[in-house]
Amino acid sequence: MGLSAFEADLLSVFIKDRKKYVKFSRKIKEKHFRNEALRWTYKVLVEYYSKYKKPPTLKVYQEELMKTAFEEDKKKQYYLIITKLYKRKVKTSLNYIEKTIDKKIEKEEFLIATDKSLREVDKGNLPAAKKIMVSNLIMNRAEEGETIRVLRDWESRQVLRKQLSKIPIPKRFISTPYSKINLATMGIQISEAATVAGITGMGKSIVAHEFGVNSLLEGLNVVHFTLENLAEQTAQRYDSRLTEVEYDTIKMYKFNKKQLGHFNKIFKALSSGMRNDVVIKETVKEETTIALVDKEIELLKMDGFDTDFLIIDSCDIMSPMKKYGEYRLERASIYWDFKFYLKLKRLPGLTTTQLKSSSKYKLSTVEDLAEAYDKARILDIVFIMSQLEEHAKDSVINFALDKNRDGPGKVSVELFRDSAKMRFLELM
Repeated sequence: MGLSAFEADLLSVFIKDRKKYVKFSRKIKEKHFRNEALRWTYKVLVEYYSKYKKPPTLKVYQEELMKTAFEEDKKKQYYLIITKLYKRKVKTSLNYIEKTIDKKIEKEEFLIATDKSLREVDKGNLPAAKKIMVSNLIMNRAEEGETIRVLRDWESRQVLRKQLSKIPIPKRFISTPYSKINLATMGIQISEAATVAGITGMGKSIVAHEFGVNSLLEGLNVVHFTLENLAEQTAQRYDSRLTEVEYDTIKMYKFNKKQLGHFNKIFKALSSGMRNDVVIKETVKEETTIALVDKEIELLKMDGFDTDFLIIDSCDIMSPMKKYGEYRLERASIYWDFKFYLKLKRLPGLTTTQLKSSSKYKLSTVEDLAEAYDKARILDIVFIMSQLEEHAKDSVINFALDKNRDGPGKVSVELFRDSAKMRFLELM
């Protein structure tokens, strides 16, 4: 098989520039090089750098080739290729490598999974073949995971942290719509699974919209899956929240002239001034698995829409990827699917969750989560909505950050529920 120009450029950069190798080595693995000679070259590079913290020289490669059991013709062929790598004038820009390397890895992972799947088909094991392909399509690096050595890999961690520091804070942390909670914590980080939990009628879906609106205004692309409401209903809630025109006015199209002018002005200004958006996906609960979520997100990506924040309303009524004998385990597995999907796709995510409470008027905690042990354990961040009886008549809700795996928790704020305009306002 001929040399891939991209693979050759990549290796030429790696063996001549230690910093660039460190920058990309956490992503690309030996198996991602399709050419056998380049695959071996990269293997030697990884092993040598692990020991000596520098790329190998051409002489090192010559010595390593002498140690192999390769035939003489193969040794000469490999040495000729490696020599050309050292002399190669890289035509591919670093910027292009950065943009292309993820696509390269994804393509190779898909081809590897396809090969494994076809081998299972040849054995007559169709279920195993399907499982391999589904696993790859949803979580294309799930089998391998990531291994980090604290001492050996400290440089690559510094490179990664330096890169992350250049990303705007709203792209790294999904802030809450409420300032008091934001003062205590940066928000939902990439790969974290968060939930807004509350009993029926507390307003969980409205708060989910608040997160969506807040992220939209911070310049993020949001994908909002709605399982119970129609997409049009959900969009109307966003319309009301963004324009502060009452929901019923929008729903029934009973605008007066002033309201209509205001509504049009707001959306014209937003649509002309922002490149990001909220995409609402209406799905049927029995058909909604994390595989369907991934399919829709990938379709949007092909259309040029890169998701920054995922909202699912609600994981409670999704279907699991795998069937279990116990209902409790089946429900918990949906949350595991959600969490691992966010982790593997490097996305922050929010869902809504039903609270199991013996009393309507009480300040709830994570222990009131339905199937509390599983969900409380799985989720990284838990926001709790609850209400005391004396606050009910004033439409005041307690919104608390009750669990935060990677930061401070146990902070709360009182919110006023303005149902007419589909919003919760923070009481100072």
